Amino acid sequence: MPTEMLIRPLQDEEKPAVRDIMRRSFPLVQRWFFSFTPHVLVAETGGEIQGAVVLKLFALPRGRRGGLMYWAFTHPAARGLGVGQRLFDAGIRFLEEQGCDELLGCVEGNNTSSSNLLAARGFEILSPGRQLRRWGLHTPRVWLKIFHYIDIGHFVWARPGPGRADSAALQWWGNLAMNSLLLFLVFWRLKGAALFASTLCYEIPVVLGVLFGVRELAMRLAARGRGLTVRYRAWESAFPLGLALAAGPAWWFPILGSVYPAAPGWRYRDAIRTLGPAAAAGGAAVLLLSWGAWALLRWAAIPPTVLPFIKLTVTLGPLAALFDVALPFFPFVSFNGRRIWDWSRPVWVVLATLAVARLFV
Repeated sequence: MPTEMLIRPLQDEEKPAVRDIMRRSFPLVQRWFFSFTPHVLVAETGGEIQGAVVLKLFALPRGRRGGLMYWAFTHPAARGLGVGQRLFDAGIRFLEEQGCDELLGCVEGNNTSSSNLLAARGFEILSPGRQLRRWGLHTPRVWLKIFHYIDIGHFVWARPGPGRADSAALQWWGNLAMNSLLLFLVFWRLKGAALFASTLCYEIPVVLGVLFGVRELAMRLAARGRGLTVRYRAWESAFPLGLALAAGPAWWFPILGSVYPAAPGWRYRDAIRTLGPAAAAGGAAVLLLSWGAWALLRWAAIPPTVLPFIKLTVTLGPLAALFDVALPFFPFVSFNGRRIWDWSRPVWVVLATLAVARLFV
């Protein structure tokens, strides 16, 4: 392949070729959301398009202008040749020339090939709290413009960044509170005002706290045992879907968040040797709670004060286990199931079988 590379605007007649590269780069369901914007740059070598970056301009609060690195992808045969770096540099330069005050990108947490490119160019993750501090009540509108309302497990990267570390603990407790509120809404839809006269008001956060806490503890211990320090990150963009399911059919969608290596610059293909076992430990912990609660309810004499918590675990545990373990495809690739799948297919088969079986007993 010729080494000389040209970065230039996309021509209309080249859209089919670019779309073909996109199809080679993303799973089936994710491709459905792809769209061109008026601002697309392509990388060309030897007369062949090797990749593209789709850019988007939009308004930010207080009369400011935002620029989004919307989609970026390269031909499989061109990966490792610096095409992505050239496209990112050209895209950033274009957005800055358009007078953008903030540059943003939304990247799935395990997609380190893209996130490391952003980090090397001065982008930092904006936690949910920092998004609210930066955009205030306009945050949902910004999410709409950057498609950050159904991209589960994606993080908002911003330049300029916040400049200081966020709180993993605050994200964990905030995630627990939001899941509890969604469950309150589900049970209110099912029970009406009787919900507020029941013990569910305190059973819900306790049971969720145990499910989420045991899961994360298992993941942290497994990662630490292999020499990796991890931290928790919430998946804020999953909550619009969770709210729609709770308010509509009265379904609970477990929004778990996950742990990620604490050190910057990590690579998924290297870290999966540790993240895979950690994910399996977290999934197994949720399965153990789910199956254990079912067994206790079936065969044990449970004290009346504990019985409501066991019953609620029997209800919520299977859903948490199913999403966390058994669905390794988009849009659920950020759950533990995908990491387990990438690390060990036999382990995934065992855990997924246990998760699915729990739904039918």
